[in-house]
Amino acid sequence: MYEMNGVVYAGMPEASVAVKQVQAKSDYTLIVRFSTGEQKVFNAIPLIENGGVFAKLSDINLFLQAHVDYGTVVWNDALDIAPEYLYENS
Repeated sequence: MYEMNGVVYAGMPEASVAVKQVQAKSDYTLIVRFSTGEQKVFNAIPLIENGGVFAKLSDINLFLQAHVDYGTVVWNDALDIAPEYLYENS
């Protein structure tokens, strides 16, 4: 369920933003171009340092393999970040 404009809906809302292009940098940032036309910089260090599945991205060789698939940034079959998270935290 989610709420929009004071109304509660069942299910998930459609993605309001999508990733169109990404460039991973050696300083653990992502240069991300969104479907809005905006380009933003996402600092992945806090996400990596927080642990969990994203700790694997501390391997710079893996981090630099970031690419766009289905509107979001992915690294392999197990790692991806929601485009809304990237947009809001860039």
